[in-house]
Amino acid sequence: MGLDETSRAKLQSPKLQASNVPTSNVPGPNLPNLELRRLDDYQSWQVRWGGVSILIDPWLTDDPIGGSFTRRHTSGFTTLEQLDDEAVTAILLCTGVSDHARPQTLAKFADIPVLGPRGAVRVAQRAGCRAASVLRPGQQRRFDGPDGCGVLVRATRTGFPLGLIAVGYVIEAHDAAGIVRGRIWLDPHLPGVRQAQLIAPVDLALLPCHAVTAMVMPVTHGPTAVAAVAIAAQAAVVVPTATDPGRDMTGWQRLLYRVNGGAAALRSLLTPGTELRPMEAGERLLIKHPAQ
Repeated sequence: MGLDETSRAKLQSPKLQASNVPTSNVPGPNLPNLELRRLDDYQSWQVRWGGVSILIDPWLTDDPIGGSFTRRHTSGFTTLEQLDDEAVTAILLCTGVSDHARPQTLAKFADIPVLGPRGAVRVAQRAGCRAASVLRPGQQRRFDGPDGCGVLVRATRTGFPLGLIAVGYVIEAHDAAGIVRGRIWLDPHLPGVRQAQLIAPVDLALLPCHAVTAMVMPVTHGPTAVAAVAIAAQAAVVVPTATDPGRDMTGWQRLLYRVNGGAAALRSLLTPGTELRPMEAGERLLIKHPAQ
């Protein structure tokens, strides 16, 4: 049986283009381009397509993360004022833990839909977000743009034990005819091969490249596990998430957390058909599919 048009669009190899051009030069929503923008060197992202703008784990202020894990925002991150003029459509939170759900940032989006696991929704509600709602693994929401294009967001399951409090996301760009023009999968914690097989194929997979363990509890997967996941997901490109997660840890935190691996180790394990593409804060990637 032949593939239908939607399936063929999903399976086509995308052309990826790095972009630091101003927003005014980014191709319009009538073209099959899905944009990923890295907002900092940690966990914050923006996805744009056809008039829809989605923030993921946004951290747009200079307030540091403290407590059992330290991370500082000193320079190079995107501020609220530096976001594109296009209004934010929705916010996705992977977990309610403080390095993903930042109350000072969320407070600036009181009327914007916020989706995530239950703990993340509670953080958003305490920050004043009036349209926060739980999105469990397997559930999805669609956000429509002004020209008939839309973005479909589906929560995905991450591994145990983080799966008790965290999720990942598949983000699909649909054109006005309902054809999928790009697929992004984000799981910054413990992505699994079985989940990857269910999701495949994807254009971009945003995955960890450092294995982080808190005492004996895995927090993020490292190169060996992530390479297997990327292959199972048939990912065209892997973009590493948190850059140097141990950078700002204090002495006692370095005793608590073990950090191993990195981008070089992950690159050596990927198959020739999968590219590792680190991104700098502020950088954009465009997924450009051939017109049907």
